[in-house]
Amino acid sequence: MEVILASQSPRRLTLLQSAGMAIEVQPQHIDESILPGESVSETVTRLCRDKARSCKGAAHIPIIAADTLVAIHGRAFGQPADLDHARAMLEELSGNTHEVITGVAVRLGENMLCEQVTTRVRFRQLDTDEISTYLLHNEILDKAGGYAVQGGAASFIEAIDGPLDNVIGLPVQTTIRLIQQIKAMEPDQ
Repeated sequence: MEVILASQSPRRLTLLQSAGMAIEVQPQHIDESILPGESVSETVTRLCRDKARSCKGAAHIPIIAADTLVAIHGRAFGQPADLDHARAMLEELSGNTHEVITGVAVRLGENMLCEQVTTRVRFRQLDTDEISTYLLHNEILDKAGGYAVQGGAASFIEAIDGPLDNVIGLPVQTTIRLIQQIKAMEPDQ
């Protein structure tokens, strides 16, 4: 299946390739600021829709856009600005349960479907040295919440409730279902 991925995330690309898709990558650069009064849920939905709308593609090829945020105590953690910001995020996630919320939008022509997937992740208590070592040896500045479960942060997890691929960056089964649903909406199907 041929799709356009409106993201530069190598993790999303790998997940879709592993599902057998042929992917054209067209990263979309939009303002990803959280709006005043906007919930985490509203933010990921707005951002994935905006990315899907801004992507130019062939009318017959599905466009996939996604946005992932980590949420704890109602606050969103996007990508850290720097290592100090990443350290502060990990310190807050330490010993707590947080949510990884991904909004997925699939657009085909003028039609768009959007859905959200939430995975609850519990981190064990982390000590300062562990966090320092992790930050030293992992590229985390492009990852929501300042961590990558597919890397060294896997050892931080005590429990996970929901799809693991959502924590990596894209709930693949949801994405495939949305593609199938939007293709069924096409008049020539």
